[in-house]
Amino acid sequence: MQRARKISPAQVLSAVKKGAASSLYYFYGQEDFQRDQLLNALIEALVEPEARPFNLDIYRAEEVEISQVISQVLTFPLMAPRRLVALKNADRLPDAATPELLPLIASPPETTTLIVTATKPDGRKKLYAELRKRAVAIEFRPPYDSEIPAWIQTHVKTLGRQIAPDAAHLLHMSIGSNLRELDSEIEKLFVATSANPIAREHVSEVIDNTRGVTVFELADALGHRQLGKAQAMIGRLREQGEHPAGTVALLVRHFAILRRAHWVSGQRLSRSAVASRLKVPAFFAKNYLDQARNFDDQTLWQAHEALLDADNRLKSSGGPPHEILAHLAYCICRASP
Repeated sequence: MQRARKISPAQVLSAVKKGAASSLYYFYGQEDFQRDQLLNALIEALVEPEARPFNLDIYRAEEVEISQVISQVLTFPLMAPRRLVALKNADRLPDAATPELLPLIASPPETTTLIVTATKPDGRKKLYAELRKRAVAIEFRPPYDSEIPAWIQTHVKTLGRQIAPDAAHLLHMSIGSNLRELDSEIEKLFVATSANPIAREHVSEVIDNTRGVTVFELADALGHRQLGKAQAMIGRLREQGEHPAGTVALLVRHFAILRRAHWVSGQRLSRSAVASRLKVPAFFAKNYLDQARNFDDQTLWQAHEALLDADNRLKSSGGPPHEILAHLAYCICRASP
C-alpha cells in the first residue's frame, strides 16, 4: 500500500522518467493551471503518441458513469506496457459512486495509472481521505501574492527564456495572480520579442497593445489621488471586461506596499534597501515612495478599509460593480484625516 507523502510535481516527473510510475495519483486544490500542467506532463511521459487512441482515457466526473471509468482502469493496455486513465473533477462525483471506487483505490491494477483530480474535495469524506492515504497526492494551492513574480521568472526559465525582475513585477501588477492568464501573456511576450532577458519595456508594450488600460495604471492613479483619471480608467476597465474582484485584489496589494513605503519613507535608506523592504524591484521603489507621500497613516488605513468594504460588497452583490469601484476611488482620493 502506497502512503501519501509530501512530494513536488518535479519529483513526480523525475520518478516517472526513471521508470517508477505509480498506479494511483491524486491531484487536488484550487490552482488548476499547475494541476493540469502536471497531468499533461504525465500523459506525455507515460503514453506514447501512437498508443494514445488505445491506452488513454480522460473523463470528467460530471459527464460519465463511474462504472465506465472503472471498466477502463481494469482494461489491459493494448500494444503498450501501461494505460492511463484520468478522472477529472472528482469532487463532482455523486456520493453513490464512492462504494464502487473504493476497492479500485485500495488495489489499483499495476498495468494502469489512474490520475484523480479535484478542486474543492471534502476531506472529511472517505473517498478523499483514502485517496490522500493511498495515492501519490499533491495539493495545488494558489500561490501567495508575494510569490507570483518569482513564479513568473521560474516559469519563463522552464520555457527556455529569462525575464528581468522588474518586468516580472510589472507583469504581475498588470495581469494579476491567475497563473493561466499570466501564462497566456508570457506566450504573447515570446511572440512579440526575441530579447533575452525580457525587459520591462517589452512587457509594457505587449500589455498596451493587447489589454488597453491595466489595473496597474489604476493603482498608480489612486496612489497619486487623481480621482478623475481613476474614474475614467474604471470605466475603461469595465469596457474591457476586467473582473472587479480581481481589480480590488490587486489594489489591496498595491496599498499594502504603500503602507510599507510610508513606514520606511522617513528612514535614510538606499534605493536597493527600500526595494528590499518593500519587496519590489528597485526600479519601482521611487514611485511607491512618491505615492506614499500623498497619504498619512490615517488615510492609508482609510484606503485599506475602503478596499475591504468594496471586496465584501462585490462578493455579496452589494450593488453594480462599476459603482462600487467608483465609490472606492472616491473614498481613496478624497479621504482626509
